[in-house]
Amino acid sequence: MKSLKDILAVLVGIASAAGAIWYFYKFVTFSDPQGGHSFGWYSLALAAVAFVCGLIYFLGHVNKEEEIHITQ
Repeated sequence: MKSLKDILAVLVGIASAAGAIWYFYKFVTFSDPQGGHSFGWYSLALAAVAFVCGLIYFLGHVNKEEEIHITQ
């Protein structure tokens, strides 16, 4: 990790993924069958944030290696 953008994307991505897992657990185990839908929406939103952070991190590392020339 070379930049602050990478570090921030990793930290926010991990935190939002953990939050998405927690809210999905709360959604699945909610006792009232008519309630708890907000937990499902929270988990979907946090999963989307984690996905975007993963894209930011991994797409920032495309073609960053040194080229190895045939003559070397």
